[in-house]
Amino acid sequence: MLAAQQLAAWGWAKDNECLEAAELVVGELAANAATHGHLPGRDFLLTMTLIGCPEGRSGILRIEVADCRGERLPAPVAEPRSLGEQGRGRLLVSALASGWGVAPRPPSGKTVWAELPGPPLQQVHP
Repeated sequence: MLAAQQLAAWGWAKDNECLEAAELVVGELAANAATHGHLPGRDFLLTMTLIGCPEGRSGILRIEVADCRGERLPAPVAEPRSLGEQGRGRLLVSALASGWGVAPRPPSGKTVWAELPGPPLQQVHP
């Protein structure tokens, strides 16, 4: 996955649980954008940014996935039906991210974002 390659280029160890969590969140947000935010001829946009450096951590990873369907907002997180095929992604993102939300993306889209703590400094390779 390109997101994991970028995080490794930023110094995150490939076998680190922070990188694995980021991969899952990117995959879920991208899958939701492709499934629920798709319009013919339009793609979604993935952005990853490292911000801030909380004490002992390499930063906070902000993942943003923008799509063209501003009217289709994620529903609040609820317990999925036990046999249902959908509904677990938002629970996964909520469990892994320190926060997530949705922001308008004018003129007609939205950006779904999630923030995850980076790995401890001793687990980052220059």
